[in-house]
Amino acid sequence: MKYSKIISALFIGLTVTACNYETQVTLYSSDLTKDTEGKPILAPVTLVGKGTFSEDDCEKIRGKVEPAVQRSFQNVEFKGCAKAPDGIDRTVSFSASVPVYVGSWEDKIGSSEFKGAYGLIVAYEQEIPNIKKVMFTKGASYDYFAKELDNALPGSKMSKDGAGITLELHNDMSQKITFSGSSFFVNGTPYGNVGSVNLSMPNRASIKVKLSDVGAQFLFTHGSEIIGAIDFASE
Repeated sequence: MKYSKIISALFIGLTVTACNYETQVTLYSSDLTKDTEGKPILAPVTLVGKGTFSEDDCEKIRGKVEPAVQRSFQNVEFKGCAKAPDGIDRTVSFSASVPVYVGSWEDKIGSSEFKGAYGLIVAYEQEIPNIKKVMFTKGASYDYFAKELDNALPGSKMSKDGAGITLELHNDMSQKITFSGSSFFVNGTPYGNVGSVNLSMPNRASIKVKLSDVGAQFLFTHGSEIIGAIDFASE
């Protein structure tokens, strides 16, 4: 298991005026080249709550949030509090793990179930195994997890609004890969539904892909959403 290779972040709103939920997962291309064969990769996830609260309030917030996190994620560890980059808000952080399955649609990889809040499926058609789609999927405890946070934190609307979704993809292979998709932001630049965008990624290249608000809402309303596809075919 390459625990250091896949990182994600879920931002949890903590106050009435600061309820922003974001999930960022970082994938390395070399981890996705082989099927997981029923045993998922455990992806480290960093859970960060951002809000307007004092340093003294950190332990109170931790006490409200930590039980919910422990029930929906694996390997949960409190990481501490810090000032947010804006210099006004503060963050409270946890590390944890979520599962990632890699396999073919024909082997029914798409029916993989997650007991926790969410997980990822990286799937391909057997006739074109070099192209793999990356799909976020809600787990069995997501709805309960969201309601727990809504009850614990005033102003939280996770069960209604879901979370923003960002994929950070790194190419750590010697060959070029290509990421494709539509209706997202790539490194802050918007791409619509008019046509699919193909992003060439040479060795050591990385991108950040954020789903549109519609895509993120679809995920948490319907249970899953594909953020894009990775083509592993080299020139």
